Amino acid sequence: MNKRVTMSELAKQAQVDISTVSRALADSPLVKQKTKDHIMKLADELGYVVNASAQSLRRQSSNMLGIVIPIDAKSEQTISDPFYLEMVGAVSNAAARAGYDLVISLPQSESQIAERRLLQTGRADGLIVIGQAGRSDRLNEASDLRKNVVVWGGRFAHNRYTFVGSDNEKGGRLAAEHLFSVGRRRILFLGDVSLPEVQLRYDGFAAVHTKARKSHDKRLILPVNFGGRKAYKAVIDFAKSGVEFDAIFAASDVLAMAAIHALHSVKLSVPNDVSVVGYDNIGQSALSTPALTTINQNIAQGGELLVSLLLKKINGERVRSRLTNTELVVRQSSVPTR
Repeated sequence: MNKRVTMSELAKQAQVDISTVSRALADSPLVKQKTKDHIMKLADELGYVVNASAQSLRRQSSNMLGIVIPIDAKSEQTISDPFYLEMVGAVSNAAARAGYDLVISLPQSESQIAERRLLQTGRADGLIVIGQAGRSDRLNEASDLRKNVVVWGGRFAHNRYTFVGSDNEKGGRLAAEHLFSVGRRRILFLGDVSLPEVQLRYDGFAAVHTKARKSHDKRLILPVNFGGRKAYKAVIDFAKSGVEFDAIFAASDVLAMAAIHALHSVKLSVPNDVSVVGYDNIGQSALSTPALTTINQNIAQGGELLVSLLLKKINGERVRSRLTNTELVVRQSSVPTR
């Protein structure tokens, strides 16, 4: 078994003192880039491994970022929901590139204050929270407790915490404008408007109706949670109710794909009888039958921004909340072929 190379041995090989090696490995601006490159090259060649535990103690850092995913059991969502999987993947990739690991917490009830526990115990240097529904006061409290908190969510006046999210109102506008452009006028909104981000999507959607001097019929709101099974049944029941509709704008791609299956089951053609638009642009959306028109909230960019802003806050920098690029992706599910 090979002997582990020490920092003093690395310093000797590099012909510098130990403090220079330590600073170079920590990417200190006090060390010239040429010297850093030389030391890093030698470290690779010699197989030098940084003692992460000791380094964390010196820096008073855990080298961990916490990610809290509060899932309401009533919503039928789980960590296997495609949106959560893609968001955790995006955050994990961005954190890994910055040299951080993730500790994931899934609080099972509103009484579990995972945010406070992770921050106060020092298990994580900072915290990313995915979703803000019903948690604004707690998130404001966590942000006041310690500023190293960034939240994935929507833009609201009462937020005191830093957030990253899509422009939900713009997304709703884009969906409605597109459906109007293909001749649809009786558009069913599928989603729970009691949830903050969903309400913003509906607000943008409704604003397009108002601009066209056509208020949105409140009977065309189907307040389902993000679980696909209940949405499937709800759309079937709605289709049989006799209320006329010619399009669906769903608050998520999972809901939109459930709606397409439901429409097929009652012999309605998508997109000829009913156009369908989703929200998220998860990977599966392009593979559905027909391929799903959706609002791309740019999950990959969201993960990058969440980590980037959080690391800046950890380093004491001031940051501003950011919106991701939010755009319409037109596929086959919304454009009639006849």
